[in-house]
Amino acid sequence: MGRSYSENITVNLLTSQMEGRDRIGRVKEILKSILFGATLFDMTQDALRMKWYTEQSLMLVSIGDMLGLPIVSYYRLRLLPYWIHKIQIWKTAVLKEKDITEKILS
Repeated sequence: MGRSYSENITVNLLTSQMEGRDRIGRVKEILKSILFGATLFDMTQDALRMKWYTEQSLMLVSIGDMLGLPIVSYYRLRLLPYWIHKIQIWKTAVLKEKDITEKILS
């Protein structure tokens, strides 16, 4: 039931080609992540930070009365259903004490 010599060579060639493709694929992924980190990572972090600050300021304007800011508007109540699940996270982020090093590094 053993294979002939030529069958063994064929099987070995196919498996080595598949391993070579896997290695090439891994190298491509590594190079892609290096390129992303070198070029686009900083821009994406800035975009996420801007999104966070914009969202925080909108929440402060609309539901700032939870923190003691007297803001009266009917339209802010229309936004409340969209932000009800984020209120606790927002309160902890806004009311958290920040160190001077956090302000410098962010």
